[in-house]
Formats: sequence, structure tokens, C-alpha cells
Amino acid sequence: MATLGEIKKAFFALSTKEQEALFKEIYGFSKDMKNFLSMRLLGDGDEAFIKEIRQAAQSQTPLGYPKDIKVTQVNSILTKAKRSKVSADTLCQMEWIAFDGYMTYLNDYGGGPQSYENKVYDHLQNYLKLLFEIKNPDEIAKEFATLSIYLRRHTNMYYDHIWELYEEMTGRSV
Repeated sequence: MATLGEIKKAFFALSTKEQEALFKEIYGFSKDMKNFLSMRLLGDGDEAFIKEIRQAAQSQTPLGYPKDIKVTQVNSILTKAKRSKVSADTLCQMEWIAFDGYMTYLNDYGGGPQSYENKVYDHLQNYLKLLFEIKNPDEIAKEFATLSIYLRRHTNMYYDHIWELYEEMTGRSV
């Protein structure tokens, strides 16, 4: 496998026309590449990542049947979004969608794989960290109030560790 330096040298040795043709091939290589280039070069693509995470984190089929959430797929979408340098606000929304997807699954079906429990915790923690980075104190207080109501709707011992995380990170009780 060639090194990055060798590839750069070969690329810049191409004529402008050949570089444009190669770039066109790279752009058409995959949906992920299109999203990446769109996000990095134009700052456009947040909605594509949000749509993708929403679909991946759904716990029901359109007919209302249970649907497993593929943990690796959700993780992959979040990783691609981070590498594409989506805004912190978009990343925060994506973490919420992932958290909500796992939480809904566990609540609706009375449990699930251990990985879902772990992911609920991880995504809530990431969501809260991002809130502190991007929101002002008034907006954070509103988000905390909304989250508290959301967590109270899930009142069983199964979620004790989620409540503890909320209380630890926000300084508030559910």
C-alpha cells in the first residue's frame, strides 16, 4: 500500500484535467464520500447525518414491529459525522437521537442486549457534555428540565444508572 506522501506526489503530477477527473471519481465513489466532501468543503450535510442516525436508531419498523438497532451502524454514523467535522449542535442532536432510540427500545420491549444499556448511558453522557459546550446557561436549564421530564417517564429500577448520570452531570435530581 502506498503512503500518503506517494499518493500526494502522484496526484499533483497529474494534469489539472486529470485531477478533476479523479476528483469526480472520488466524489462518485460512495454516498459516504459525497457526504464527507459536502460537509468539509461546503459545510453542508448536517441533515444527511441526522436523517441517517434517525433511521439507524429506530426501534420499530414502519409497521410497528420491533427492530434491532445495529450498534456498529449507529457508531459508524457518529464517527463519520465527527470526521466530517459536523457542527457541535448537529453532533449534539445526533447523540440525543441515538440515546432516544436505545432508550425507547429498552422501554418499549422491557429490555434488550447489554450493549443497548451501555449505549444509552454513553449517548446520554455525550449529549450532556455537548450541551455544556454549545448552549448558554438558560438553554442548558431548559434542556435539563425537558430531559428530567423524559427520564421521569421511564420510572423503573432498570434506569437507575441513567438517573444517576443525569444527577451527577447536571447537579439536579430527576
